[in-house]
Amino acid sequence: MTLDGLWKELQDLNPGEVETIHKLVQALKRTRVSPLAYIEELMNFQSLGFDEEAGVYVHRMLVTDELKNRYEILHGGITATFIDTAMGSTLFQEMGEDRRSVTLDLNVGFLKPAVNGWLNAHTEVIKRGRTIAVMETKVKDEQGKWIARASGTFFRQA
Repeated sequence: MTLDGLWKELQDLNPGEVETIHKLVQALKRTRVSPLAYIEELMNFQSLGFDEEAGVYVHRMLVTDELKNRYEILHGGITATFIDTAMGSTLFQEMGEDRRSVTLDLNVGFLKPAVNGWLNAHTEVIKRGRTIAVMETKVKDEQGKWIARASGTFFRQA
């Protein structure tokens, strides 16, 4: 694909589609200077740190039109990706970003559709083994309603 070819593809887009393309390009450009992957940039993924009182790590993402399915709700795969990313970020915060970890198992239960606004993931580390970590994450919307809950098992580089 050349720039000329891309320009031709863009010619018949409506204003909403042009805005979507702009958001995607901006997310792609942010990955040049951000430690986050492209999908994390699309989710507007943010780490809010450790909540001492609750004993959980808190992360958030923004529900946007680009992340919704045909029913105008957040796509379930994006919800699962948000949870997986929050769990991975939790391990990085606990172990340091120089240690690798990968998801072995992720079980997500969907409780209520997410329609718009910010979602907050509350992740608790249940077990910290030498090479295995088990976590639980609960996701709430801005109104404090539960959206999803999950458990995950991760392999940690020793």
